[in-house]
Amino acid sequence: MTVDTRELILRSLNAALHSKKLYPPGHPSVAAPARKTQQLLTNYIQGSERLVLAIVEDSLVFEDIPEANATEQYGDILKYLTEKKIEAIAFKGGMEDGELSSVIEILTSDEAGSTQEELDKELKDLGVIHITLQSMPVAKRSHLEVYNDAIGVVKNVMGQIRLGKIPGSEEVCAIITEMSEMVFTNTNAMVGLSMIKNYDEYLYNHSVNVSIISLALARHMKLDRKTVDTIGVAALLHDVGKTGVAEDIIKKPGGLSSEEWEKVKEHPVIGSDIAEHMKEMPEEVCRIIYEHHVRHDHSGYPRSARPLYQYSMIVTICDAYDALTTLRVYQNPHQPVDAIKILKDLSGAHFTPEIVEAFSDMIGVYPVGTMVRLTTNEIGVVTSVTPDENEHVTVKILYDADGTQLEEPLPIDISPRDNTEGPTIVGAADPLSRNVDVSAFFEKEAK
Repeated sequence: MTVDTRELILRSLNAALHSKKLYPPGHPSVAAPARKTQQLLTNYIQGSERLVLAIVEDSLVFEDIPEANATEQYGDILKYLTEKKIEAIAFKGGMEDGELSSVIEILTSDEAGSTQEELDKELKDLGVIHITLQSMPVAKRSHLEVYNDAIGVVKNVMGQIRLGKIPGSEEVCAIITEMSEMVFTNTNAMVGLSMIKNYDEYLYNHSVNVSIISLALARHMKLDRKTVDTIGVAALLHDVGKTGVAEDIIKKPGGLSSEEWEKVKEHPVIGSDIAEHMKEMPEEVCRIIYEHHVRHDHSGYPRSARPLYQYSMIVTICDAYDALTTLRVYQNPHQPVDAIKILKDLSGAHFTPEIVEAFSDMIGVYPVGTMVRLTTNEIGVVTSVTPDENEHVTVKILYDADGTQLEEPLPIDISPRDNTEGPTIVGAADPLSRNVDVSAFFEKEAK
């Protein structure tokens, strides 16, 4: 393409976009530059060739050639592509009348979407088949940003319920999709965040932690992605029914009276009813919420004779694990290793044995978040467990053999099993004895 042809196409397209700001729809000054641009493109593109206009590192690139002074000459092209988060426009030969005009409508519309799915649907609905729009990749967010957003979603959902409203399911499903993706790409990092324990916001914090661990367990059990996400949604919402219990009971620092305890036991039924009224909420979500305190032997609450939904126990076990490892008024936190032992001791009665075993395999001999002592007398925190039989873990050393705290944690790959080469884990260490806040450690690691 000659310089003159390239400039003609760009100037004409920029004029077509610029005219949309100045004239009403259907005005000749809007239609004319669009027709001219499409004709120029049609004359140039031969057969099945494609012509691509893209934004690369904030620069306008046409046919792999960066355009100098694009901001001054083609400001409207840059403006609309950037606002709509469009990375590239691809033109193919054989364009039909009106296709470019439709694309210009999409680019300049305030209502039009910007995700790839939305753009593809809009092009299809308008009959545009020879022009494609490529959305910009979503900026990758940190695990901690997603975790904090999930806390915000739970707060918002429970806040709406307390005001007598039925919340929508969109933001819940959206945050679970993002959390699920992160669990699939880096399970250890997400499970590490579940060690964040905020006593002041326990209900919200606990809901997110249970969701993360449930997503990790469902993935470990090799369930399909839709089922994994459904379990994640149910886990995030498993305690929404506590909004129907008086706040002074939920936050009571001492033991509950029998009447107060009966009120608390209503929350699975209340929560399930709330979920049933949320738009497009899967039936399985409501079932899991209803059953998350029903035990394997059908004790627990609410009383139910029907067989448990096959995946309710995933949330039940993850709920128990997070509660056991959290500081409460009535309990010091159990070390992750000890929490696993408690779950195993209750297997067959409270918990389904097969799922407890899957959880134990997933969480590891020394779970992420466990403070451990090595044969070298060094002390550190487990930050990673391999998914393959947990043969190896990564420990970040916090204290050297002399007990001196390191300025920066030192990562080391070791085996919790017999190992003649290098250090091994002797056993769990108590973080409170070293005044180590494990949750703060993972919060810092995730930033």
